[in-house]
Amino acid sequence: MRYIVFTILFLLAISSLSYAGEKIVKIATLIDYAPFCMAEGKVKNNQIIPAGDDAVGFQGYSWDVLRDSFHGMGYTIHLTITPWKRAMQNVKTGKVDVLFPTGKNSERQKVFNYSEESINQANFIVYVCEDSQIEWKGLESLKGLKIGVKRGFNYGDKWKATDGIKKHDVTTILQGFKMLSAKRLDGFLGYEYNWDYILKQENWSIKYRKLPSFDSTPEYLVALKNNPNGKEILNAFDTGKKRLLKNGRLDIIKNKWFKN
Repeated sequence: MRYIVFTILFLLAISSLSYAGEKIVKIATLIDYAPFCMAEGKVKNNQIIPAGDDAVGFQGYSWDVLRDSFHGMGYTIHLTITPWKRAMQNVKTGKVDVLFPTGKNSERQKVFNYSEESINQANFIVYVCEDSQIEWKGLESLKGLKIGVKRGFNYGDKWKATDGIKKHDVTTILQGFKMLSAKRLDGFLGYEYNWDYILKQENWSIKYRKLPSFDSTPEYLVALKNNPNGKEILNAFDTGKKRLLKNGRLDIIKNKWFKN
């Protein structure tokens, strides 16, 4: 009996040591950011995803890149999926190590360290109804108009510096387009890849037209500057993504999500 107890304790100790030595990265992201991050059926929150496994109820181009990059570097991923504002707060309070996908602006760069490698691109575009009379001459063209923006999203320093535009928060992309169709908005500011994807899914593309892009930003992984493991984690992602590029896996992911 004593031998059995000793054996059980020994195995538990070995298991604990193995877990303690495991590399785990805690990551927060949002769900309504197709085709980069989005639901697939019923989403399971707070998932533990070891190498070789995938998330339950969650998919997207940026997720595939992040998952394969970290798994290739030996990391297990602890994934939290939540509205963007809460995801941002989780990384600021240290509940998670990394937030993605995150664009750059001067305010965020004071708080976060950014990965060197981007994870996707955001082009800032104002969508208008097909019959809109707006003549584009830069952001000045929007003065006095009511423009919808998705709550909590970054649209760059140029947009932040504008005045004279009535900026109206919306909760979802579909809500913004419905308000645009109902003439409750004069325009709806969005991220081109994501907003186009939603319009294609809804067969709404012909209802709207896009004004020229006024700004853009690559999006990255970020970690809080005072996170002692932040730089190490971001470096691991950078190295992992470079491996995906070298071994051809990145091209496979791009073809999966963006082939016509």
